[in-house]
Amino acid sequence: MNDRRRILTGDRRIRSVFIFVICLLGPGIAPGQESAELPEGDGRDLVVEQCTSCHTLGTALMKQASRDAWQATLDRMVRIYMAPINDRDNALMLDYLAANFSAGPSIAPGQQLLAEACFGCHGEGMWKDLKTDREGWLSALYRMVGRGGRWTEDEINVMADYLVATYPQGAGQ
Repeated sequence: MNDRRRILTGDRRIRSVFIFVICLLGPGIAPGQESAELPEGDGRDLVVEQCTSCHTLGTALMKQASRDAWQATLDRMVRIYMAPINDRDNALMLDYLAANFSAGPSIAPGQQLLAEACFGCHGEGMWKDLKTDREGWLSALYRMVGRGGRWTEDEINVMADYLVATYPQGAGQ
């Protein structure tokens, strides 16, 4: 199997590196560009530097999560996407994120899952523009599983419920 085909079809490790490199080369914002909008604190500059290597700050920080959920996110970025975050930086980033972007009671479970599952690759506009019924949302979510999304059936159903309630078919048309 040639290297290009191997990257596109099989070896998850190679594909992860490939995706990470594309994120680094993609049209992200420069570190610090949106940092003026973030609360002051230790770890702020690390969050800006690390997160904007692949995401806009708006995408990376639209999530509101518990300390444990932020730790799981940081762990996933290191483990799956090979983000270069050492233990010291991880601790600083975790403290900053937990202090400034913690989950509040107004965050719906599907909204939280959607932020974690989808906004690494997609912007919020995609969901606002695509208004469909529950079957359409399920179809879109299962299509993403075929492209590497790692969610349980229960998580997919929670996201679909949130999406159909928030972006129903025919709304705003």
